[in-house]
Amino acid sequence: MSNNNDLNRNISERDLKKILKNTNRTEEQKEIKKFLIILLCVVVIVFGFYFFTKDVVQKNNTNNKKEDVVFNYDQIILGELFNRPYDEYYTLIFNSEDVKANYYYSLFSGYKSKEGATKIYYTDLSDSMNSKFYNKDGGNVKSTNLDDLKVSDLTLIKIKDKKIVKFFETEEDIEKELGL
Repeated sequence: MSNNNDLNRNISERDLKKILKNTNRTEEQKEIKKFLIILLCVVVIVFGFYFFTKDVVQKNNTNNKKEDVVFNYDQIILGELFNRPYDEYYTLIFNSEDVKANYYYSLFSGYKSKEGATKIYYTDLSDSMNSKFYNKDGGNVKSTNLDDLKVSDLTLIKIKDKKIVKFFETEEDIEKELGL
């Protein structure tokens, strides 16, 4: 019997310790415990995101290859038509999405490679910055400034002393003017 009494007394002492432990805790202590648990969870999550994003960024940086920037000094936008550093030059205007675009590029390259040729630029009508100058029904051959300038699908303009002196809209006329 004495074992049973000791066992009952031990159980009672354990229960009593638990009861005393719980009753001795104040509300502030319970709130502090909750706060510390939440703070620990937030710290773990932040460190987890840090290391995860660090790995992702490093993988993306190794996949990105640096490319050299290349400027094309032969292409201009029509808004800069009269701002070229030469007294006399041509501008070949066409849409690079046109089925004949390769032919137009060959006209440009063929003339540019000629010895003693006047400077020539080209303008791509598919560039949105040139769209306000496009008129599918034909260009304004009498234009003298940018406000009046309208060009068709294929146009060659000769500029001399910051003014338009010649305006061509057919392949034959352009080939003849360029001597090709």
